[in-house]
Amino acid sequence: MAVSDRLQTRLAKVPGVTPYDVAMWAEESETESGLTESENENAVFYLALAIAYETIAANAAQFFKYTDGEESVDKTNIHANYVKLATAARKNYRKYLRGRGASQSHTGRADER
Repeated sequence: MAVSDRLQTRLAKVPGVTPYDVAMWAEESETESGLTESENENAVFYLALAIAYETIAANAAQFFKYTDGEESVDKTNIHANYVKLATAARKNYRKYLRGRGASQSHTGRADER
């Protein structure tokens, strides 16, 4: 499945996302990473997803909290939630960039040397 198709599927229920947006995010991902879809599809996908989430978060930064008597609307967490999604997508991008999703972590020494 192509990167654009995967993005479209992933972002299908996000209001305001158009096929043009998806195509631009996929293109920007290839430009930023210097990779093509055929070289490393997953890395290109996760970077495009991170770019998409960052763009959506920037648009959501204008959301607000409103209270009127017993009625209240709070959309202030939308921005923070998309920033978290973007961070996770960039982490996955780096994993696939290093080599097919493999990850390695090291804990510090117990004697802190």
